[in-house]
Amino acid sequence: MKVLISHSYFLYLDAKEAAARKPYPPLASITLAAWIRQELGLEAEFYDVMFDKGPLGLIEAIEGYQPDVFILYDDDFNFLTKMCLHNMRDAVFAALRGTKKPGLFIAHGSDASDQAEAYLQAGFDLVVHRNAEKTIVDTLRRYRENPGPEAYRDLDGISYLEKRKPVQKPQLKTNLDLEHAPFPAWEKIDLTPYRNMWQESQGYFSLNISTSHGCPYSCNWCAKPLYGRSYKAVAPERAAEEFALIAGPLKGDHIWITDDIFGLKPGWLSHFADELERLQVRIPYKCQNRADLITPESARELARSGCDEVWLGVESGSQKILDAMDKGESIETIKTAARLLQQNGIKVGFFLQYGYIGEEIADIQKTLQLVKECQPDHIGISVSYPLKGTPFYEAVAAQMGEKKNWTDSGDLAMMYRSTYHPDFYRALHQYTHHYFGFVSLFRRQPLARRLRRLAAQYKHIPGMLKYRWRMRKYLGMEKA
Repeated sequence: MKVLISHSYFLYLDAKEAAARKPYPPLASITLAAWIRQELGLEAEFYDVMFDKGPLGLIEAIEGYQPDVFILYDDDFNFLTKMCLHNMRDAVFAALRGTKKPGLFIAHGSDASDQAEAYLQAGFDLVVHRNAEKTIVDTLRRYRENPGPEAYRDLDGISYLEKRKPVQKPQLKTNLDLEHAPFPAWEKIDLTPYRNMWQESQGYFSLNISTSHGCPYSCNWCAKPLYGRSYKAVAPERAAEEFALIAGPLKGDHIWITDDIFGLKPGWLSHFADELERLQVRIPYKCQNRADLITPESARELARSGCDEVWLGVESGSQKILDAMDKGESIETIKTAARLLQQNGIKVGFFLQYGYIGEEIADIQKTLQLVKECQPDHIGISVSYPLKGTPFYEAVAAQMGEKKNWTDSGDLAMMYRSTYHPDFYRALHQYTHHYFGFVSLFRRQPLARRLRRLAAQYKHIPGMLKYRWRMRKYLGMEKA
């Protein structure tokens, strides 16, 4: 049986990320290829659309290979695919319109899970939802013996059309054992264009790995269509071996750990650091974490294992907004986490989110004050994005119009009736970046470095004034 795997993230259809020039390979897609090899003995082909300008290459790959099964498997580990971007969906649907289906077509990903009916109407035979690795392996095993709809229609965790109407089966509650997960099938992908783009733009080459699935917390705006609130992690020995693979044969210089939360299990980080030392592997990495999980011990172990950057899901400097989001964190916890990481020589990134229900100017000012006080090394700014299946989406669904997904990752459209005019938040986004650039001047640093940065930092003053004026202008306008 011939199996072809691809994904839907076209870098050049996302202007913001194309300009950043820091592409990561579709980790989940090549991991699925490894699962299929391990569980079924099948050698799946893989086609990478990352550097394609449109759907033509995917059309040619399908028509040229004529697979019995085509699987569009989006990267569950990348926040960009979790955004459910219109441009990517449109490109995939164009590919389906441009090819004659040679066999069974399967789709999996955040967008496919959220918009299952649209994917089915576009030509996919089934959409696989949560815990997709097991469902796909089971489907392929059955389909190999008995090609046809009866091979999969009694499986849980899928959607399909019956008499032109969508049928969604109950969610699958189990998955393949993560403890026996194979390494991604890196040989399926040409890393050369990734390496070249990273080297040209950043001077080093970064690759991605995943050490866990899921998140046990309950932030009400966060979509969990892929693994739910469960949390499972690989053994620290296995994670260390994958670090060795990237630092050695794959010739990576840096690692991005894609986990929603890294090293959650007690003792995991210490064991991981021990294993890296045993293997004599030292490679810098960045990860994401919750502020309330950063303790003096975890900060030390992160540093010992080579972590040079931690991104915290701060979201807001207002306790009122954090409570409304069901974050389960306090502002003081965020301040403590930032300080502990910085004391251990680890750079800190803040994810910030504007426009949540009930956020007012006073809350925004508290967010800016938190940035000034904590002096993070980086910030990432977004606006609240209602994703289907979340309590947040249900709360604002009645206020939403036709637009329910962003076009690309730089869209930042307010898709529900926010406190202020949508253009206010675009101006606020720019103002915050200039504000951050200016206040970072006051970060503790050697005098010589501060003097070198002085002229560069003060260039942000005109930008701050410009976007502050725009915000005041939009405050006087009616909401959209």
